[in-house]
Amino acid sequence: MPSYDNDLVLTELATGEGSGTWGDTTNLNLELIGEAFSYGTGATFDSDANKIVTVNQASHLYRRMFIDVTSSATLSATRTLEINPTTISKTMVIKNSTSGSQSIIIKQGSGATVTIGNGLTKMVVLTGTGSGAAVIDVFGSIDLGANSKINGGDFGITADQTATFTNKTLNGPDNTITNLANTNLASNAAIDATKIGDGSVNNTEFGYISTLSSNAQTQLTNLSTTKLNQALPVGTTLSSTDSKERFQFINNGDTYYGSGSGHYFRYNGTTRLSLDSSGNLTAVGNVGAYSDMALKEDIYEIENALDKVKKLRGVHFTKKADKSKEIGVVANEVEKVVPELVDEVEDEKLGTIKTMKYANTVGLLIEAVKDLSKQIEELKK
Repeated sequence: MPSYDNDLVLTELATGEGSGTWGDTTNLNLELIGEAFSYGTGATFDSDANKIVTVNQASHLYRRMFIDVTSSATLSATRTLEINPTTISKTMVIKNSTSGSQSIIIKQGSGATVTIGNGLTKMVVLTGTGSGAAVIDVFGSIDLGANSKINGGDFGITADQTATFTNKTLNGPDNTITNLANTNLASNAAIDATKIGDGSVNNTEFGYISTLSSNAQTQLTNLSTTKLNQALPVGTTLSSTDSKERFQFINNGDTYYGSGSGHYFRYNGTTRLSLDSSGNLTAVGNVGAYSDMALKEDIYEIENALDKVKKLRGVHFTKKADKSKEIGVVANEVEKVVPELVDEVEDEKLGTIKTMKYANTVGLLIEAVKDLSKQIEELKK
């Protein structure tokens, strides 16, 4: 029997074989040899699945050297193209022109495979070593000589590809780098600061970064937390490095001013107004309030001022907060007699509480003294 176990799967005639058909067999073999160096294309993937093709003694697409692999189906994932028999050994150039933008895997036996991206071409070698046959990527580890050129001397690499340049110099107006996001630069690399960002920074300004005391991003982040010249969100709390709360922004426009001790309002280094931790407010100058005629209307004298004062009582009391002894009045009692002297505020711990308008009692006391003075004058008469 004739054998066909050579690398190109050609029929080999034994001595005395092929009587009357020797010429036909030889011609067929010559045609197959020529086919092995030719170009071919075909819709190998007729479905969205892996594909096995087997080269036999007849003319076959995968006997050719260059094969443009296409598909009649749209591939939805990477598919495997297995080329049999596992004894065929040859060099092939394969282009992946399948539909679906998927890669294809070239496989022979159980050995290594080669993946070809969609629209790309690779030269591979089928080892043909039987069940363990492998596919070798010819250019996977190619070493180009010192005089080798790509694209006539240019690199010819597109923007969406990744390339590593070792010990290469880029010099000249046309050697433009647009992104150094993940690039390692030598410690002595010189960079013109005007080429960074929008070009508005000069080398001197760029050099100021060296004066930062720590990581620049950390400092910028810390600065951004204050959001200078920006609207601060409700609930923002600003604290100092000693962990003391200084400012807090509350709903409804309320603002809390915090302090670890007291508040001091200074002018040219001298304290003019202070508020201690017990709530005592001390002013160096006069404390005034607007009281101009232009601000008021429906003005009339307080009636029965003396009677109202007589209904009030001055009391001694102890403040619950610090147990200090004080004298004054009880706002709740005053409200029943002169409600204009009492106000309400919201305390973050106590809720709604009564407050006294102590300055406004001056008007009541003035009229009470006048009433008392009239009584004295009448008694004198």
